[in-house]
Amino acid sequence: MVTFILEKGEVIGSDESLKGDTFGGMVVAAVKADEKIREKLIKLGVKDSKKLTDNTCLKLAKQIEKITDCEVKNIFPEEYNDFKDSQTQLLNKLHAEAYNYLKPGLHIVDKYPGCSVGDIIKIKADAQYVEVAAASILARAHALKQLKRLSERAKFAIPKGSTHVQHALEKIKKNNLDPYYFVKLNFSNVRKFFSK
Repeated sequence: MVTFILEKGEVIGSDESLKGDTFGGMVVAAVKADEKIREKLIKLGVKDSKKLTDNTCLKLAKQIEKITDCEVKNIFPEEYNDFKDSQTQLLNKLHAEAYNYLKPGLHIVDKYPGCSVGDIIKIKADAQYVEVAAASILARAHALKQLKRLSERAKFAIPKGSTHVQHALEKIKKNNLDPYYFVKLNFSNVRKFFSK
């Protein structure tokens, strides 16, 4: 049984997905809850998305969207690649936009390097606050859907993460696909691969 820190009143938790992935853009999700909604989220079995399977995340995300006010910022690679500032600035912007859409409420953010938004910024907030855990599930579910769309576009399975991506990068090159639509062009492994 997961024990969460339960704040009083309305709380908005936000978290992101795809931040470290070579493929895909970025997803930031925010979930708003009060005492009643928090209870429902806990009963649903909401916990840090890293402790759940992809299928469980997809199923839970649907239920979270039904019972909460939530907002998802789903940025595909082309929009990510057009953003001229750093990834941190993009994250700050997306977390702020998601919060502003749902406010008022206490904003809790799962800490990332350079995080400058939120009333409470904590490392592993997704394991401590049910609102952030719910946001982490939503972000991951939408990230999985984004990778699925990119796989359909590329006509091969797009990998998650950043370690086993060499084969997929080679396929992008071999099939004459524009990497702008699939990968984060500012990642060092991408720059190195496409400069060959």
